[in-house]
Amino acid sequence: MTAAPPLAGRTALVTGATGVIGSRVCMRLAELGASLLLHCRSSADAAQRLAGDRHRVVQTALPGAQGIAALRGAIEDAGGADILVNTLHLGSGTAPAAEQPLDELRRHLESAVLHAELAALVVPGMRSKAWGRVVYVSGALMTRPAPGMSGYGAAKAAASTFTRYLALEEGRAGITANIVAPGRVVDPEKPLDLAPEWARLAEQLVARTALGRFPTPDDVAAAIVGLVLPTSAGVTGQTVWVTGGEPIA
Repeated sequence: MTAAPPLAGRTALVTGATGVIGSRVCMRLAELGASLLLHCRSSADAAQRLAGDRHRVVQTALPGAQGIAALRGAIEDAGGADILVNTLHLGSGTAPAAEQPLDELRRHLESAVLHAELAALVVPGMRSKAWGRVVYVSGALMTRPAPGMSGYGAAKAAASTFTRYLALEEGRAGITANIVAPGRVVDPEKPLDLAPEWARLAEQLVARTALGRFPTPDDVAAAIVGLVLPTSAGVTGQTVWVTGGEPIA
């Protein structure tokens, strides 16, 4: 008799499902038997190709009341979400910390607020089943600063701290919450095309790695998926650095 896949009967909400990391996560979760709620802001066709017939695409803009309502409806229709993998970051733009435009900073920080909203959608259902997995995709820049990235780093740090509080407060309910923090991620199919100052920084960073290379999207996805398996029940409140061995602390 063939054993059931380890995530059979579980439903996973993946935000940013068509992104370079989110799409890999979706494919791995589906292979492991999970039913998927694939959130995308656009590219619904790409999400549908990932979804196939067994999964549901939720195309909606986040943040905002309408988007949260759409996700809430999809979660309720699915009978709850046992797994949340949040890959979204809302902000963009770089600036020195003392010159960071406040509107851009607020946009970055909206990502942390959105993470709390997503947790509020899924955690009550996880409690009722006494089982849940939350993984927040952060970034090494929350701890290892780079020029111009203060807004991004601050938002990642805030949402990561929130995730550790989830781990503390929800562990007795059978819910784990962890952070995966990539450094620079390089898709082998899409070579880096960087401005000269960023190319120099990339050279410095790769020289610091133990592996002599940057992690790939598949490396990051593997770390995320490992944290949602039933065998990860003893791991919570942790940050997994997927940096190719670049020293962080």
